[in-house]
Amino acid sequence: MKKYILSTLFIGGLLSAQAQMVPVSSPKAKVYQMVGLTEIEIEYSRPAAKDRQLFGDLIPFGELWRTGANKATKISFSSDVNINGVDLRAGEYSVFTLPTEQSIMLIFNNDTELWGTGSYDEGKVAARTEVRLEESRNQVESMRFTFENVMPESADLVWAWGRHAFRLPVKASARELAMERISTEISKIENSQGVYNQAAGYYLDNKLDEKKALEWAMKSVEAKEAYWNTYTLARAYHANGDKKNAKKTAELALRMAKGEGNRTYMEFNEKLLEKINKM
Repeated sequence: MKKYILSTLFIGGLLSAQAQMVPVSSPKAKVYQMVGLTEIEIEYSRPAAKDRQLFGDLIPFGELWRTGANKATKISFSSDVNINGVDLRAGEYSVFTLPTEQSIMLIFNNDTELWGTGSYDEGKVAARTEVRLEESRNQVESMRFTFENVMPESADLVWAWGRHAFRLPVKASARELAMERISTEISKIENSQGVYNQAAGYYLDNKLDEKKALEWAMKSVEAKEAYWNTYTLARAYHANGDKKNAKKTAELALRMAKGEGNRTYMEFNEKLLEKINKM
């Protein structure tokens, strides 16, 4: 068995150092997902089940596993995240797992160049968290990672192989990043109607700072008046409780939308005027 493991590592090392010439039993794979404004990417090799007993035999309970074949699975986050309640800084990590009969301990290590557990350094662990080991509904022949339940600020990273699966909740704060990027872009591009309008719309949609949204909407219209940013300005007046200016601006935006033949913005303004008249 030791000779086999050494041979596998040797062959894997050769393949990593040169172009792949022949198919391999555990091919490389990448999974990419954007969660809000956070980019997440996983690189791993996909071993096949081949009717083998996986956990408790091929992967012993209580022993560290590289979560795949060949080089240890690697995951990267473009910004700080929270994994199953544990904070993890932006960066790249190797993913090791410690299985038991009912749970999986996921370990994120700062060393991303490991091919097994021989050089594993506990001192380089960045985070660890435990999740439930579940029974998969279907037989998954080749080990895989997928993202499910993708929302603006969260997603589930799902691992499956054979009849086993686990789910890792990932949270990425999009709101703070969006506000930071909006401020950065506005400081770069003064008098830009598009940037100001987008910033104002985001703040209004998320009920953040109505006064700031009004300030940006006014700057957008001052830069260049159009039916779409005039509508945003009307929304901002409405959000700030200014019925008079909200109505006047929405009526103007409606006339401009009609002049451009834009039915979508005509409907937007008509619905907005209904809300304004109820103030």
